[in-house]
Amino acid sequence: MSLQPRSSGRRIQVLLWAVKQSMEFLGKSSCFGFASLPVLICLSLIVSPSVAQTEEPIASGLVVELRGKGTELSDFRRDRRAALSVEAGGAVSPFVVPGPFEAIWRGVLRLEKRERLYFSFEGFGKASLLIDGEVILEANGENLSTVETERLRLNGGDHPLEVRYASAESGAGRFRLLWKGRDFARETISPKAYGYVATSADIKFVNQAETLRKGRFLTATHGCTRCHRPDEPFDSITAMPEVSANAPSLLGVGSRLREKWMAKWILNPKQNRPSARMPLMVDSAEEARHLARFLAGLNEDSEKNPLSGDLRKGGALFAKLGCISCHRIAKGDPKDASERIPLLEVEAKFLPGALAEFLRAPGKHYPWTRMPDFKLSPAEAADIATFLRSLNISAIEPEPISGNAAKGEALFAVRGCAACHESPVKNTLDAPGFAALREKSARGCLVDAPNGPRFGFSLEERTALMKFLGEGEESLHRNVPQEFAERQFTELRCAACHARDDEDSLWDVFSEEVSAWNPKEPEAIAEEENPEQAHPANRVPPALTFAGEKLRPEWTASFLAGEIKGKPRTWMHARMPAFPARAKLLAEGLACGCGISQKDSREKASDDLAGAIKAGAQITNLLCVTCHGIGDRGPTAVFEGQGINLLVSRQRLRKEHYLRWMLNPYRINASTIMPKFADEEGRTGLIDLLEGDAHRQFDAVWRYLKDFR
Repeated sequence: MSLQPRSSGRRIQVLLWAVKQSMEFLGKSSCFGFASLPVLICLSLIVSPSVAQTEEPIASGLVVELRGKGTELSDFRRDRRAALSVEAGGAVSPFVVPGPFEAIWRGVLRLEKRERLYFSFEGFGKASLLIDGEVILEANGENLSTVETERLRLNGGDHPLEVRYASAESGAGRFRLLWKGRDFARETISPKAYGYVATSADIKFVNQAETLRKGRFLTATHGCTRCHRPDEPFDSITAMPEVSANAPSLLGVGSRLREKWMAKWILNPKQNRPSARMPLMVDSAEEARHLARFLAGLNEDSEKNPLSGDLRKGGALFAKLGCISCHRIAKGDPKDASERIPLLEVEAKFLPGALAEFLRAPGKHYPWTRMPDFKLSPAEAADIATFLRSLNISAIEPEPISGNAAKGEALFAVRGCAACHESPVKNTLDAPGFAALREKSARGCLVDAPNGPRFGFSLEERTALMKFLGEGEESLHRNVPQEFAERQFTELRCAACHARDDEDSLWDVFSEEVSAWNPKEPEAIAEEENPEQAHPANRVPPALTFAGEKLRPEWTASFLAGEIKGKPRTWMHARMPAFPARAKLLAEGLACGCGISQKDSREKASDDLAGAIKAGAQITNLLCVTCHGIGDRGPTAVFEGQGINLLVSRQRLRKEHYLRWMLNPYRINASTIMPKFADEEGRTGLIDLLEGDAHRQFDAVWRYLKDFR
């Protein structure tokens, strides 16, 4: 880490601080004589400058310490930014009892060049900010944004940062750290400006906490509490969401999956898919065949009349939707580091017509599936299904296997399959309660003991599970939306299509694998006929760096649930899939992680609403409609790339983010084709409207769009 002082005076302050610490230490200790004082002072003067220039590894994000008020017990985690939002009665951490809490973020502020900055807070409670070891801002009360630092001159480099926050006594808390500079208005600090020393003293505690969280996640996602029941039932609102997530329903499974494939899967799930969470439940291939025969008899009455699909269209759609980011369509190492799921045996898995049905509604029989719902039409689903079936490398043997359905049904009940899967069978497995696992964590499921579920946990996973089981079940009853969103970002592979912070998406990494299936249309002709697609920036799914503060939480929830018809970016081949079971929880978590309340504040009324609307209409019709449609009116002259319909933008964006975008879009997306209309003084070239004040002009456009008819 390179600690670059703001001035030579700052270095002197550091040295004086070292001397002061030495003197205080000598005054308290009887191990040193007074004669040692000059030596220590000299050492301070010699060592301090070199320490200030020592290079140490910096990782992205901040380390945050979380503790309940009045307790010394702390939890630690990595955060992308100094922000949070907790409702009264909620928990700031699954390992902190709900109620008043304190949060302390530590790390460094990373500046590329010398800056003149002002810092401020947003939210309520009590907060303080330390940079380079100095308290530069303190605030307390219902509105933390009423104070701001004086202008600070900070050299480029890494500056030690500490942010302290205390919630209200009710346990509710909301906080964000903001800044502004000479060339940009007040905004939240981008995650890329944060870092922490990877060798800092807190990392030991962070690693311990992450092991605990890993054990908690494994417990929830592997259905441990379905066999080992907790003392207190889980509340679907306040508990960790994953503990309430059902496994796939097996009602009617015999009409969807081939019997032979089910027998192969049951015999060893992880051999078929290394990332599988279903345990090995049988002791022999014979038992697997019995279970498969029983499941094959669970049929639906509905008849399937599959559409014939087009192979080339299916391959092209597979490429356009970015499916290659999560799936492999070529032979390779089954333990591919990307953890992409291979699709070479889907024909051997699905019965005729069932694959297309699954593609159209992945969550129909498994609401918590990680497979995205792209809202495919019947024809699109048939095309992709035809393409995927063409990849098959396994011979299909239609003859029934030698299993016994009655024996399979008995196994299904006694082995605990019915504890996780919806079926017509009642579970008869008698497992100890969850609390009893604390004493039995080194036995049973964790060590793949015979006559029980064998999950094949790695040593690291076993260690995490045993550590978590030793802590008890309390944390499973606490949902922390911010942490849920982070878990699901990984779980749903959001990075496959979306960039975030300084991390690029995986789409381009694997796109070459499906390049042969992309339509061969001359680029020049494509751009001439579709000018809205001409610029590369218009073809890339949006980054998620600021998603939580960019979008209205209620809109995000509806969008992720698949309830909003149409696409904001109508020209883009990619389409955002739906995750209905997670939609509301994800929207809440994204907002909380940015310090945004679910109950977004109402907009203040304009002093001259009629005048603002008139000015907004003039600005919109003069500048915006060139590239943006508005309602049913299309853009007038797209020349480089089309923009989102302005009424759609008005519905989806939070006003704060809209204004930030309008004042300087390049600070949010450096590759955007959106022009920057405001100068560094916050003025535009439209000097005859609202005195050229950019903020007032953009606010006027916002008012106009609200009342647009």
